Order: sequence, then C-alpha cells, then structure tokens
Amino acid sequence: MVRIIPDEVLSRLATDTKVDYYSKVLSGERMFHLLLYAFCMTDRISQRRVETMFNSQQFKTLFDYAEGMTVSRSSISTRLSKMNVEFFEKAYEYVYAEMSALYTEEELGKKQLVRVDSSMVAEACNKLKKGFSVGKKPNKGESRKQVKYTMGYDGFAVKLADIFSDPTYLSEDRAMPAVVTEMIKKDKDHTNIYVLDRGFAAVYNYEGITERNAVFIGRLKTGCKMEVVRSLMRAGTEKNLGKLELTDDLEVRLYDRGSKQFTERTYRVVKARFKEPRDTTRSSAKGKHPRVENDIYFITNDFDLSPQEIAEAYRRRWDIEVFFRFLKQELNFSHFLSVSENGLRIILYMTLITAVMIMIYKRRNGMGYSEAKFTFRIEMSDYIMVLGIFLSGGDTSKYAHRYKIRDSVPSVPYKSFVRS
Repeated sequence: MVRIIPDEVLSRLATDTKVDYYSKVLSGERMFHLLLYAFCMTDRISQRRVETMFNSQQFKTLFDYAEGMTVSRSSISTRLSKMNVEFFEKAYEYVYAEMSALYTEEELGKKQLVRVDSSMVAEACNKLKKGFSVGKKPNKGESRKQVKYTMGYDGFAVKLADIFSDPTYLSEDRAMPAVVTEMIKKDKDHTNIYVLDRGFAAVYNYEGITERNAVFIGRLKTGCKMEVVRSLMRAGTEKNLGKLELTDDLEVRLYDRGSKQFTERTYRVVKARFKEPRDTTRSSAKGKHPRVENDIYFITNDFDLSPQEIAEAYRRRWDIEVFFRFLKQELNFSHFLSVSENGLRIILYMTLITAVMIMIYKRRNGMGYSEAKFTFRIEMSDYIMVLGIFLSGGDTSKYAHRYKIRDSVPSVPYKSFVRS
C-alpha cells in the first residue's frame, strides 16, 4: 500500500513536470516517498523528524535507497520551497482515480454531492511568509498568521483543493467560488451538486454557478430579502424532513445588494423548522458562538429535487467537517511542515494522498479512520522487519501468506542516484 503509485508512474510524472530540475538527492520520487512515510509513521511531523526518517535504515530498506544517502533539514526546507507542485498535484489525481475505481457507479452516484468548505490553520511560531494576521501574541503584540484551505469533498476524497493566504480571501464569498469554479470546469457533464456552507451567501456567486449550468444547494440567512414568485407547495406535500418539518417551498427572486434590485433569475427556497424547538438565547460572547435559530432556509437552483432530498443533501455537508477533523487529528494537518506557499501546497497534496491511501485501506478492512491508520502503521513496520530478514538471507517462508517480498533489491552505488 505504501507504494500506492507504481515507480514507473512516479518516474513518468517526474519527467513530465520536470520536478527534478537541478535536484540531487531529494528528487520528486524520493520526496514523495519520504513525506508519505513520515505522515504514516509519526503523529507530529516536523522537518527534523523527516530528516531523521530519511536517514534511517528502515526508510532506506523499504524504498531500496542506498545506505550512504543522507539529507539535512535545511535541504528539505529548500526543496519544499522550490519543487514543482504540479508533480504532487498529478500524483494526487492518480491516487484519486485509483480510489474511485474501488467503488461502484451506484455508490458514487450519478449526481455526486460535493461538499465545499474551508478550514483555517494557524502557525504559532509566526514564521509563515504569507498569511492572514490573527490575534496577538501575549506581551509581544505580534500577530500570528494563518492560511485558509478550501476543499471540495465528495464523501470519498477531495476532488479539488486550494490554499488562500491573501486577506481578500478571508471571506468565504471569495474563497469558495474560486474552488467551485475550477471544479465546474473539470465537471464538463455537470454531474456534481455543490453543497455550500452558509458563508457562501453573495447573490452574484449564486448567479455565477447557475450561469455555468451547475447545481448547488446552500443555506440562506432567515432575514434575507426576497420576492416570492409562487409557492411550490401542493396538497399532500410530504412535510417530514427528519429532525426538520417543511414549512414552505417557494420560487423567489433574491435581492442583490450590489445592484440594489431583485434578480431576474429565480431560485428555490425551501423553508423548514426544527420539530423540537432549540434554545435561541443569545450568548454574551456573540462573536464566538453562532446564532441559534429554529428556522432554516435552504436555497438551490434545482427545481426537480424533493424537499427531502435537498434537506438530506445539506445534512450530509457535515461529512466535510468530519474529514477536516480526520486530517487535523490523524494526519497532523494543523501543523506546518513548510512556511513557504509552495511548500504548503506540496504538503496539502501529500496529506490528501496519505488520506486516500488510508481510506483505501479502511474500505478494504472495514475500519474507522483512526484504527485504519494505526493498523496500517503496524503492518508496515512488520513488513519492514520481514524485508530485513529477507535481505539478510533469512527464511521468510512463514510470512509468505501475509507479505509479498520483492524478488531483488538494486545494488546500485550511491553516485548513480544523483542526477546530473
């Protein structure tokens, strides 16, 4: 599994993207192997730990690297800041396709729900070269920096992701549309339904998605100004939406604050209310706690879906929050391995590649995220042990039912690894 991408594929990607231009020891393939191994084998990744892992006998045994090869922390940092990100992006596209092949068309669904949301990650050491300023450091008055990761998650893996460090992208009405637009370009048959966070609320963004013939489902503020065209409610309309009850189904025109007029295009607003009333008392710390309401307004440009399908699609938006938690808790995504924007993008793709690998392992073994990563780590350690026995001339026949040991290892001298 750790060789999730065959060596010949990595080699071809390296050639196509010229990722090894001017590189010596840390080629694209070796950086790929090193980061994948580090994400799998440690709970808190750092450049110093990555350096130690590359120089370890375990790593070199697993990936057939010569004993004399070594790297330093500074060389890792430099390569991350300069390597061609496209190599890692193409590698992720490959593993995403490999994972998708494990699922049936019925599982994937003719209309894929793509949850779009963002997660902010802050750097405590304040070494980020670019990023949003956040808060103040005690007794120093220096602000920390953070970046925004915006992703489109289809329930299996991330279809597309991007990093934003410019302050103009603090608003979701700028960050999310940038990612959605790129996904629409790739989705030529318009098979996706984009499920959007409530922060995506600007009318011009709804217009932009609709003009591209894409379908979205979002959530409006209950105080949003609109003009009702007609009611879509019919006698006998099913009102049960799970924990919610349908109160209205409307075709409306939205008020655009920019043009100060209602849109010519109409949208659908499904109004619902919690069956069990919630406590709506405002907290004294209003800025830290979201406002609690009993009414929910869903918005979409699809008039064929039932209210139940719309409510269920938005409920499944929570899946991306679970995925973000998995990335941060299990794959150390809350800590920066690089402080350059180029390095951040590389780490983003390597994190997602590791996540896909664990998801494949999870599916094959029927496990949860945490258990899958832990068990995979144990099995990889066992495999390295058996591989060591094999390379030492020992008998590995009793492990044959569990591990397929490679037939040979290269006896290539160190110098031949260095590209001119």
